[in-house]
Amino acid sequence: MKKKLGDIFIQIIPVMIGVYLGFLVTDWADGNKRNSQMKSLVDNIVLEIENNLQKVKYVNEYHKTLLDSSQFYSNPQNTTVIGNGKLQGKPSFFKGTQIINLTSSAYNTGIQTGIINELPIEKIQALNQLYTFQETYNEYGKMLMTSFINKDFSSDKMDIQNIASFLSITMSDIVVQEELLIENFKKVEATLKGNEF
Repeated sequence: MKKKLGDIFIQIIPVMIGVYLGFLVTDWADGNKRNSQMKSLVDNIVLEIENNLQKVKYVNEYHKTLLDSSQFYSNPQNTTVIGNGKLQGKPSFFKGTQIINLTSSAYNTGIQTGIINELPIEKIQALNQLYTFQETYNEYGKMLMTSFINKDFSSDKMDIQNIASFLSITMSDIVVQEELLIENFKKVEATLKGNEF
């Protein structure tokens, strides 16, 4: 009986060691896979942030120009009217509002797959703050476009001044938001590139 128990015990030990090693290899492989997925997610989010940053930088220069020009034309002293009440020499600075929509697909993918949870909490917080602010910017742009579309686009001096006043106010808000976004994009990008995970 003791011999049988000894034989069984000797047969069980290699099986237990094999199972244990199997778990170790599986855990190691899963860890490598998670690390690879997390690195890929971070790379994609950094690329998305860089693309959004370039879009905002580009449009911010135009919005600053639009802000200055619209402030000029919203002043009644800076517009000249010819005999029929129409504005002489319509403003040529306006080339549309150039409202952009910033993307968040890489960030949303991280949330949907749960991979973002592998990041340190301070990086998750920084990303959440940035993308919440970005969403606010996108919503403000939509609201601005809706309001702008409802404006009267006649050549009448008062209509031009009203549109210029509207642009002056909204571009002032947009420029401030864009400058804060640029700052936040740079900060979060540096945070994500900074440490190993």
